[in-house]
Amino acid sequence: MPLRNAKTPEKRAQLIEVFLGAGTWTYDLITRELTWSDGLYRLVGLDPKAVAASFDLYESLVHPDDRLAHEEIVELAHANQLSSRRFRVIRPDGHLIWLESRFDRQYDRSGRLAILHGVVQDVTNDHKAQIAHNRAAAANASLRKLVGGEFWRADSQGKLLDYTNWMRFTGQTAEQLRDYDRLAAVHPDDRQHFRTTWQGAIEGKYKLDLSVRVRRHDGVFQRFENTAVPLLDNDGEIVEWHGVSKLVEDIPAKPNLQNAVCEVHIRAARAMLGWTAQELAERSGISFSTIRRMEADAHSVKAENVERARETLENHGITFLSEPKDVVTVTFAAKR
Repeated sequence: MPLRNAKTPEKRAQLIEVFLGAGTWTYDLITRELTWSDGLYRLVGLDPKAVAASFDLYESLVHPDDRLAHEEIVELAHANQLSSRRFRVIRPDGHLIWLESRFDRQYDRSGRLAILHGVVQDVTNDHKAQIAHNRAAAANASLRKLVGGEFWRADSQGKLLDYTNWMRFTGQTAEQLRDYDRLAAVHPDDRQHFRTTWQGAIEGKYKLDLSVRVRRHDGVFQRFENTAVPLLDNDGEIVEWHGVSKLVEDIPAKPNLQNAVCEVHIRAARAMLGWTAQELAERSGISFSTIRRMEADAHSVKAENVERARETLENHGITFLSEPKDVVTVTFAAKR
């Protein structure tokens, strides 16, 4: 029955209650009289023609753990703390439902709180959804501890289904995330690798292993190791992907000083220590003739000999510092 055909306020109120799955109540704090609308009777599974609303009836329907005594209602109402309340009701047919009640206060002419007017709505589905969400969050927290990374889900084409963690890490907005193909938060040098690797896994329906740098909300790029497996339906088609991303610290590559250190560095380091070529040969275990050839042309001797000479010099206070464009600086700090 359309609302426009409800010609009286009472009929309109009844239709609204049906559409919203709601009901209303009024509680007189002075007389302790409780009245319910037809919608509220319908929610709790009672016939308004068979029973009259009362505080005792209310107590018999509310789950024992959620019941409030009359004195508690009065105290909370006066304390201005109970404007909204969620509680369980056990219907006569045995079904348990969750109701949420919101109310407003009415005062008499002397300013005394006299009547509470409330609206009640069935929130059972919302409550179940919240429980499922809490359980999923707890499961994800457990997974993070077990695997040391963030668990995530993506659709059959590799697009994230839950953006919360991604948005928190990258600082991207929901609008920016809609432009998925740009991969704006992925390092420019990794984007093509990202696309190619994902596409290969999707087409082959095999496990994904992907290392990629992602820009953090403060602009710093950090590397993630990503592993994902496809969830297939009975026809072997990909339904979605389940994956784990682990943050790894990029370790700067150690300078290849073996190739950068040359004859001039060996001579300079030996001079800083006040050693003769013979002393360097004796301390490093390299022949004197090899040291002489090394100091003339480091590339004319075996690389391992250059490395051994370098380590010997470093063990006695010399430091070889690699700078941009393979420039090596030699410094000395006396060993104590």
